[in-house]
Parts: sequence; C-alpha cells; structure tokens
Amino acid sequence: MINVYLSKQKKSRFWQMRWIDPDTGRERWQSTKTNIKRDAERIAGQTEKELNEGTYFRRSTITWKDFRDRYETEEAAGLAERTQQKIGTVFNYVETHCNPKRLVNLNETAISKLVKKLRKQGLEDVTIKNSLGHLKAAFNWAKSQKLIAKVPDFPKFKRARTKKAMRGRPITLEELERMISTIPEVVKYPGESEKSRQRKTEIVASWEFYLWGLWWSGLRLEESLNLFWDREDGICIDLTGEFPMFRIRAEAEKGNKDRLLPMTPEFYDFLQQVPGDERTGPVFNPEAMRRHTDRMLPSSVSKMVASFGERANVVVGDKGNIDKETGERKPRYASAHDLRRSFGFRWSRRVKVFELKELMRHESIATTQEFYVEENAQDTARSVWASCNASLRSTSRSSAQNDEQSGMEEESQSVADKEVRK
Repeated sequence: MINVYLSKQKKSRFWQMRWIDPDTGRERWQSTKTNIKRDAERIAGQTEKELNEGTYFRRSTITWKDFRDRYETEEAAGLAERTQQKIGTVFNYVETHCNPKRLVNLNETAISKLVKKLRKQGLEDVTIKNSLGHLKAAFNWAKSQKLIAKVPDFPKFKRARTKKAMRGRPITLEELERMISTIPEVVKYPGESEKSRQRKTEIVASWEFYLWGLWWSGLRLEESLNLFWDREDGICIDLTGEFPMFRIRAEAEKGNKDRLLPMTPEFYDFLQQVPGDERTGPVFNPEAMRRHTDRMLPSSVSKMVASFGERANVVVGDKGNIDKETGERKPRYASAHDLRRSFGFRWSRRVKVFELKELMRHESIATTQEFYVEENAQDTARSVWASCNASLRSTSRSSAQNDEQSGMEEESQSVADKEVRK
C-alpha cells in the first residue's frame, strides 16, 4: 500500500505530494500546482489511487524530435526499407501540418486536424487510414517504452474501403507500344553534337529494353532494379537447372523469404537477345539524362515510367496526382506496376491460380484471387452475356419475321372475307 502525503513549505507556493517509490525505495516529491488545500487533497487522493492500481504515469517531457529519432533508429530500423520510407513520410506529414514541440502535444485534437489537412491536400481516406496506422504503431511503441501514459484515440474511417482495389489496370500491347514511342520525346539530352545524339540513343535504348522487360517478366519495379546476372545478394538469374529460374534473397523482395521461383519462357527468350559478354551486373539499368550516380533511384525510375504513360495518354484510372498549377486531380496514368498487372492478367488465363501465385510472387493466394481471378470472372461474364445477347438478337429477328408473316396472313384473310360478303 502506497500512501501519499501532503505538505507545504514556507517558501513554496503550492502544496507538495510525497510518497515512497516502490521501485527505488526513495522518497518522491511532486507539486499539485494548487495552493488550495481541498484541491490538493483531491489530487493527492487520485495520485494515491493510480499508484496503487499501477496506472500512475508522470507527464512525458520528451520532445517530438527526440521521439522521432529514437523510433526511427531503435524500432523502424528493423523493418523493411519501404516501410521505413512510409514511416518517414507520415512523420513528415505530422511536422508539416501539426509541428508538435513535444510528443504529448500530438493528442486527439491534433490528429483530427491532421486528417482534415491531409484530405484538403487531396489524399483519399484509405491512404490517410493507412498512414495513421503507422503513427498509431509508433504511439504503441512509445507507451511500451514508458514515454507516454496512454495512446490517443484515433479517428475511424467509415467511408474508407476495407477491400483493396487495383489503383490502375492491365494495359494492352498497343498502349505499351505507345508508351515506348514517347521515350525519345520525354528523354531530353542536352546538346546537338554527334556525341550527344549517340548518348541520347543509348539512353532511349536502355528505357525501351526496360519497359519490354517489365512487360515480359512481371517483376515489381524494385525487384527489376535488383535483378542481376551474376550476383547472389539480390535477385539473380539461375540457368543451371532444367528450367530458367529466379533465385531471390529475402532482403531483395517484398515477401522477405529466400525463394527459387519460375521464369516464363517469354522472358527467357527476351533475355536471349543480350550478348553473352554483356551478361554481367544488373539486367536492367535505365539511364538518367544527367548522371549523378551509377544507377538511378527507384523513385526516379518510377517517375520516368509514369512520364511515358502520361505523354502517351494511357489512362488507367480517374484518381491521379494533384496538378500543382490548377490544384485539380489529374487522371491516373500508366505506371511500372500496370505492366506487372498486364503480365498477371495474361498468365491468369493460361495457368491455375496457385501457379499464378508463384509467378506473381504473392505472399498469399488470397491476393492472387482478389486481383486476377475476379478479373477473369468479369471477363468470362462479359463473353457469356455477349453470347446470350447474340442469341437474343437472333431470336428477336425470328420473332419479328414471324409476327410480320402472321400480320400479312391476317390481312389477306381479312380482304378475302370482305370479298365474300360483297
């Protein structure tokens, strides 16, 4: 039983609480922040209750900056690189829209204002919900480290969809060829000299090879940039077995497992065009217009592919980025992931669902069924209805002809009856 006592020193303005800390055995003092004894007794009684129930927690004084540094170095450092990037983005949102000095300043009111500003910025509810999920995980960690007493309540998103939907769509071969045809227009290499023109030709060729590679391989963008001919620390091409395979290290792909997965014959044939003496280093190395590093960052590669999609006007959805000039939302144009969707859609009609799961490198077969089997069901329904409509049209034409013939017979009979009456 912990007892809390009140006392007031001559030079002190407020009543003080004191008790023996059960963990250290030392006497602790804390101000009640009031000079009214009745209020001080109420605060002391509440504190005593919390101490005995184990719910007492001293107000945190950790700054937001110190908390972010600790969380990113102690907890987030052990997570996947993409997850770390998302956490950094969420923390940047907090600093931009809330700018809390201390961690405790980020309460329910501040979080509600953050949601309002993110909506105004153009983010969808499902995106905001996922972002707040990372923030809530950070608060849970802070509570486990005794940095805060309780996790603030987070808003619920009733309109946010619970089932994922494709943000794009599978593009067609004609649309891919349109994207490839725009590469020389998007790539603007400075200079008109023979050397500059030759350099631009090399850059354009590297992007053409890359887009065709995404089309035939079905690789995610970061997987494609981690694909090597001869390195074992990422994703490498294994031609030693009966069939060509992908050998994937856990740190190089989303599933976070060491895996040996099949390669399609189409992609294998595509790779055969590469001369043997060039089969070293990365398989894909799309080159930048201005070279600052040996290889482009995945984010820069993603923006370039999206630029090809926008220039070719390959629209895959109605909710794209916000136009910085007009402030209106642009359509969603084809991206690198839409080439992967095309790969999945093509093979979903040729192999069983569990085989497609291996080709797509999905962690769960539910993902494969959700995004590709249901799409096949829609396509099948479209064919069935088209067939039924053709039969209905044929039946309608036959009915119309029969009605017309019956009408003519009735008219002839009516004329004959009139002649008889005459």
